[in-house]
Amino acid sequence: MADLVRALSPTGVERFRAYLAALRGGEHEAPPRALLEDAQASEGLSAEAWVEPRQFGSRWGVGEYLWRQLAPLPPDEVEGNRGLWAWLALYYFDQVCPVRPDGTRKPGQDYRHVPDFGYRYRYRHLLYGPYAVYRRHRGYAILVLSGPLHMEQSVYHEITGRTDLIASRGVIEALNALYLDRGRGLPKRGAQIPSPGPGTLRRFVHVLQQLDVTYDVCGMSGRALLDLMPAEFDAWLEGSRAGDRKGKGQLSSEERPFPTTPALRATPP
Repeated sequence: MADLVRALSPTGVERFRAYLAALRGGEHEAPPRALLEDAQASEGLSAEAWVEPRQFGSRWGVGEYLWRQLAPLPPDEVEGNRGLWAWLALYYFDQVCPVRPDGTRKPGQDYRHVPDFGYRYRYRHLLYGPYAVYRRHRGYAILVLSGPLHMEQSVYHEITGRTDLIASRGVIEALNALYLDRGRGLPKRGAQIPSPGPGTLRRFVHVLQQLDVTYDVCGMSGRALLDLMPAEFDAWLEGSRAGDRKGKGQLSSEERPFPTTPALRATPP
């Protein structure tokens, strides 16, 4: 059954924050879902948008779903609307903050549930972040948004933590060409290791930062970026041969958005 999207009022946001603080203090309380409809704790929006309880296979799934469901709302009522995104976080709280085996929840910092739209934490919100990345890049965002809702994968953290990188379609194209296992829609094994090993994701970001001193990295195409990558990245390119760098920048398959796959879409419970 679908529910009409609302926004938490300032009072509702503070009560939601108090609940998050209680969880961090070891409480086992159920989510205060009554706030979603409470006339004092929530308020209506200028247009009707509807959501329903669903299980999301990835951040990509929730980003696509919310982008479609929130389309009736004016853009300025979606962007920067702390109450709207807090309401959605509470609505989907069992997914963004699931119950652990010991019966507790681990909410983390408030900005994961009540957004902080400053540059540092903008994409840390567990629902707004995937929505914003999907809205900007659509199917190209399949790799960045490949992780589960409640956990931040390295690829998401490294790219969205730098506003210039997440804004660049060329960076996203090159990222997909290097690290996307297109058969699974997931990062290639070993790409996200913590240390900046040869050709890994962290090394990719480090090289981009070095190149940015000389080149307009974020204004370049994926092809052009791959042509600038050192030889250590060749092994990550599908179909590459050791020592053969000719045509390294061919991105014909990556230039098209990744197809929507049932495994990654939102599905009813």
